[in-house]
Amino acid sequence: MKETTRKDSAVKPMTIKEVSKRTGISVYTLRYYAREGLLPSVERDKNGVRYFTEADLESVYIIECLKNCDMSIQEIKDFTRWTMEGDSTIDQRLALFQDKYNVLQEKMWKMQETLEALQYKVWFYHTAKQAGTVAVHDKMKPEDVPEKMRQIRDRMKHVERLTKGKPLWEKATRQKERSDTK
Repeated sequence: MKETTRKDSAVKPMTIKEVSKRTGISVYTLRYYAREGLLPSVERDKNGVRYFTEADLESVYIIECLKNCDMSIQEIKDFTRWTMEGDSTIDQRLALFQDKYNVLQEKMWKMQETLEALQYKVWFYHTAKQAGTVAVHDKMKPEDVPEKMRQIRDRMKHVERLTKGKPLWEKATRQKERSDTK
């Protein structure tokens, strides 16, 4: 998967154990990556011991990033193969990464909305605990609620965005797209 042209020959190669210690990835997982063809440049010595270069470490890092964005092993294999094939596959690689970027962006928006809802609930119950009752919120004037909590609460009241299949992050995306085209 090495996309750089720099030389690693001057750097002492590392054993799989050393790579495992350095990356926190198990030896078993590193062997699996090599066996699946995700690390095609990892070489073996005459005794069958795998040796890794700095460029291989970069490949391991990229594999972990790709896994973190829910890329399947098959998709990572495709990416590895395309990388080995060279510049003729730039379009495929770009399309793959654009798609994964968009999916991850969508997940992040969903997570942000969830995080804010949790933030509101922490504030809600913290305030209730201090007052000894959740009824404290019924008696609060709007100006007594912190601005950020009011904004979150107001968004949470718009249940129609959930029942119509239009979560907040979709609205934000459409609004951003509209503003980008102006």
